[in-house]
Amino acid sequence: MEWTGEEQARIDVSDRLRLGLHRLVGSDHDEATLRAVVKALDEALEPLANAPRRTRELGKWADPDGIEAPADGEAFNNSIDRPVSGPGNPWSIPLHVIRRDDRAVTTVNLGPGYEGAPDRAHGGVVSAIFDDLCGFLLTLDLVIAFTASLTINYHAGTPLNSPLTYSAWIEKREGRKMYMRGECRVGDEDPEGELVTSCTALFISIDAFPESG
Repeated sequence: MEWTGEEQARIDVSDRLRLGLHRLVGSDHDEATLRAVVKALDEALEPLANAPRRTRELGKWADPDGIEAPADGEAFNNSIDRPVSGPGNPWSIPLHVIRRDDRAVTTVNLGPGYEGAPDRAHGGVVSAIFDDLCGFLLTLDLVIAFTASLTINYHAGTPLNSPLTYSAWIEKREGRKMYMRGECRVGDEDPEGELVTSCTALFISIDAFPESG
């Protein structure tokens, strides 16, 4: 995906902030070091204050027919601001999602900022990845839809600092209802990797995104 200069700069800022998150949470630091970081961040973030509010364009939300599904083996388009997977959002876990036949597949490595139990990813982070990954599948049907239900099955602890491959697919369609399934296995697209989590989801499609106000 090609980004504008402003978008790439936004991604670069988010990368640094995300790196700071993992370094802060994943290591012990003395107070003097932390106070110095606070001062540096206050100064560095000052140019971002008092800027005009950024409003996301409706884009594909207003015109689902303008969505282009990727070919097999190609990457799905992603929104820069997407809170779970957008590369320009520092809260996110940037996901590079590939179409494999009729599945959406991504491999991630979760750092210490997403830790729940020691050396294990927080269950809420795992759930968020599944919800976002299922959302990429909507491109295959060229529809706008929202999550109606999402059930996560935790088969084992999800390890940190190891490649994890998430995959999701549409199991069946019934009118506006889209029933989906997903799984996460340890390894880089290893079908024999340990199954650590799986999900079932129901998405409901709508005709158009409702206008605000």
